[in-house]
Amino acid sequence: MRFTRAIAIVGLAFGASTAVAQKPQVSVVLPEQSVSAVEPPSVRSQSLVTDGAMLNLLRNGFPARLHYRIERWSTGGWFDDIAAESEWDVVVRYDALKKFFQVYRVVSRQTTLLGSYETIQEAEAILDAPFPAPISPPRKGRRSYYTLTLDIETLSLTELDEVEQWLRGELKPAVRGKKNPGTAVGRGVRTVMVRLLGGEKRHYETRTGTFRP
Repeated sequence: MRFTRAIAIVGLAFGASTAVAQKPQVSVVLPEQSVSAVEPPSVRSQSLVTDGAMLNLLRNGFPARLHYRIERWSTGGWFDDIAAESEWDVVVRYDALKKFFQVYRVVSRQTTLLGSYETIQEAEAILDAPFPAPISPPRKGRRSYYTLTLDIETLSLTELDEVEQWLRGELKPAVRGKKNPGTAVGRGVRTVMVRLLGGEKRHYETRTGTFRP
């Protein structure tokens, strides 16, 4: 029997208060003890984009960008040290003409279309599926733990062209945190619209307990 250990989400912020069936959360799941020296941890989540506010934003043409950052920390000295780190992105967008949701994952500048789905629940199921984090595991006998942060940001209508190019593999400012000063007015209008629809940014953090492979 395969045993796993998971530490559930310990914090969230910047979300609209909406009644949902399940509470949004994210966790890092360590591999089985016997193989933890050679396998990375898995990242799992629940109900990140299915609440009413986020769904309204998606349906109104605002793609959601989920930015993950995982760090492996080593312990045993005077201070804990970061031994490895990795980042990746997931983009969820709604095609109003074809009436389906698309989910993309971007790792090391390589974009993968995870699928197109008729309902947000189907798209959420892909987000919630365990994903092996692209990070190296610790050496055998090294006391370690993982931390994970997840930032969800709603992208603007004026950034859609840049998003399309980014999803085709061309890195653009819209999804790398660099703002184009020429679109300040458009971004101001977009900010008001997004806030009226229920919020723009959400932040999640979690970590595992200390383990020794």
